[in-house]
Amino acid sequence: MIESIWNTFHRQLLNFILCKVQNKAHAEDILQDVFVKVMKSIESLEDEQKLQSWLYQICRYAIIDFYRNKDKNGQQVAQETLDALISEEENHEQQAQVSRCLIILINELPQNVSELLIDSEIEQLKQKDIAQKYNISLSATKSRILRGRDLLKKKLTSCCQFEFNENGPEANCANSCGCQ
Repeated sequence: MIESIWNTFHRQLLNFILCKVQNKAHAEDILQDVFVKVMKSIESLEDEQKLQSWLYQICRYAIIDFYRNKDKNGQQVAQETLDALISEEENHEQQAQVSRCLIILINELPQNVSELLIDSEIEQLKQKDIAQKYNISLSATKSRILRGRDLLKKKLTSCCQFEFNENGPEANCANSCGCQ
């Protein structure tokens, strides 16, 4: 299983780490540490659908540890970098909540709209490719995606209240809409 996780995620995790430490050798070391932690604690992962977010969480903690250790060794590290990484963890949780809510509400839309909306907004497929996938015209695809966005907006505004702050969106949803 670890080999499969490595093959699937190591490039994107390395790029994520590299954006934070900006040194390829350090990033590769951190990635190795991450996979050692993954091997030791893979049994603690209760929901395999949360694997990717779990991996990124381990990466964030490993990067924070890297900067803390670097700081202890007498090298100057900006506190803002650590604060940004910690804040990013909080942002990730808020974004995950909003994403869960969106998926639930998209799945409640009519199937001919929800499938296209998932392909367009979640899978990031081009509308031309979506039209080919479902064997419908490009104009029909655009129309259904637009209709889906409008329906989703109505569902969101009727059940959730969004607050935008320096950390990004935060959703407060009514229990009755199924987002929580």
